[in-house]
Amino acid sequence: MSWLQDNWLTLLLVLVLMGLMFKGPILSILYKINQITPHQLAEMLAHKPPPLLIDVRTAAEFNTDGRIEHAILVPLSDLSRRAPEMFKQYPGREVAVICRSGNRSIMGSVGLKKAGFAKVYNVTGGMLNWQSQGYKVRR
Repeated sequence: MSWLQDNWLTLLLVLVLMGLMFKGPILSILYKINQITPHQLAEMLAHKPPPLLIDVRTAAEFNTDGRIEHAILVPLSDLSRRAPEMFKQYPGREVAVICRSGNRSIMGSVGLKKAGFAKVYNVTGGMLNWQSQGYKVRR
């Protein structure tokens, strides 16, 4: 018990750091965000109707690094403002969210869930994984 009293600040710091490290997976569980691979996304995009594909990268990344055909750019910084209007425009639609590596898209997925979308998918590994698996991008 004296160790806890002597080291409470260190323990608190460790807990905060662990919370930051596992923020994405924790939010995915809490908000029931489904994780999908690039292959699963490609299969979903081939079906009718395809999911709404939201790219939450910056405009510079979207335009410079390439994008998936039919992806809609909604930078993460704009998502909370635009998500309610998107929910009204696409009610009942499944949504897949992608970013560069899969981290920002988790936050975007949570924002879309909060806006009312029922089925939201996070693309694991983001565009880096999409391209490493050999899928095409438009430039």
